[in-house]
Amino acid sequence: MTKAYISILTCLLFVTFISTITKAQSPLFPNSVVSNDIDFILDTDPDTFTSLAFIGLDNKEMPGSESGNLFDENTFVFEASFSSGTSLEIWCHSSFLTQEAAQEYAEKLCPRLGKLPTFKRDLLDHVVIHNGDSGAFAEIEGNFFVLYSDNMDARISTNDLEETVFHETVHASIQEIYGGTPAWTNAQAADPAFVTEYGQSLPDLEDMAESALFAYTYIKYPGRLSADIENWLIENIPNRLEFFCNIYTGCSTGLSGEISGANISVYPNPMDGKFTIFLEELEKDSYIDIFNITGKLIKSIKAKQGQNEINLEEFVNGLYFLSVPGYQISRIIKQ
Repeated sequence: MTKAYISILTCLLFVTFISTITKAQSPLFPNSVVSNDIDFILDTDPDTFTSLAFIGLDNKEMPGSESGNLFDENTFVFEASFSSGTSLEIWCHSSFLTQEAAQEYAEKLCPRLGKLPTFKRDLLDHVVIHNGDSGAFAEIEGNFFVLYSDNMDARISTNDLEETVFHETVHASIQEIYGGTPAWTNAQAADPAFVTEYGQSLPDLEDMAESALFAYTYIKYPGRLSADIENWLIENIPNRLEFFCNIYTGCSTGLSGEISGANISVYPNPMDGKFTIFLEELEKDSYIDIFNITGKLIKSIKAKQGQNEINLEEFVNGLYFLSVPGYQISRIIKQ
């Protein structure tokens, strides 16, 4: 049995045990972002943003709640780069009038994007920023979300912009992949409560994003939430914690444990079915084990030093985990 399988199985067994002693309670908060004083994501948390470049003016599709015009001419287009080697376009509406005014808000967004889990940010197609004062929203199938400048300033003043960006990114990334799958719907149905009233009122649309922020903080930063909140999560949404534990299993967590070793070099990531794993060093008779989000071993391939070509075309789109002896568990997205 591989380290990866033991790690994920430990998470599953722990949460299954907890789920047998759960007792339903009312939601903790009205919503995850503005109805509480929790600072889920701190200014001091690691930030992978490295640079912002102005690409130029272009005509873009810019959906928004304040204008009936879907298409915008002379949109200010920027490219944010990250230390992971990836980049993301930010489209600022022409109503900013000048590059300087548009860039001010692109720069406010960038460090918040830099604090996202890399694999989730890599699933985004772009981000839209409008000049105005409406609430954020996401286009799930388009893999992007929309922000408004005045609302961004308001969220910055209350330390809530990081959480807003995280919430909308869940909609625009993993929700499209997992929103209707048994991995999520079964977990949701098995839990006795919802963490927020907003998630409870719109379980198919909002519960994943509402639950994700609490779960990510609990898994990534144990102890950042109060003991009362952590205990509530364990007692009331154990199966959703299991779901997110699998997604964020590469993080430092008391549920899945830590895996030591070097990073696996994987490319491209995301991929469409075929990808390459490069292994500099290799233990004798090692295998590359590939697991789906539930922890099931779906493929095992004899590993070789150097390049290893992998084909997952026969499997559904989603998140997979790679395990090689002597290396850390690695995540890869098929889309």
